[in-house]
Amino acid sequence: MKRVAALLAVLMVALVPFAGAAGATTWSYKNFIKQSVAWYYLYQDKERSFNELYNLSVQMNVSNETLTLALELYNNATAQYNQALTYGLPRDTRTLSWVVFSVHIRKAYLYASQAVDVLEQALKELESQNA
Repeated sequence: MKRVAALLAVLMVALVPFAGAAGATTWSYKNFIKQSVAWYYLYQDKERSFNELYNLSVQMNVSNETLTLALELYNNATAQYNQALTYGLPRDTRTLSWVVFSVHIRKAYLYASQAVDVLEQALKELESQNA
């Protein structure tokens, strides 16, 4: 279910620029809110992926340096996520909290993506060495 929500969020973010000529010339608060919500769900998906990959990496004896780097990136993501949530999940209103929430949740997603990428690369390298 989370994967479906993440996929829908990605599609929503990708399709926002194609909302029409009016959307290209004016800034829409509703689109901004949709993008912020999309980053939230994308982060949730990356967090789940990180946990699975981290456990697999530990089992596969990935180097401590790589695990430390991935964990540091994940901790940065978690800190940004928690910072975003201090503003609460903003409601569908025009408040400044959406802007601050969006900044932090996007950073959280980017850090989590980097952590997942580090672990995926390390696992690929181990797989190629063992092949």
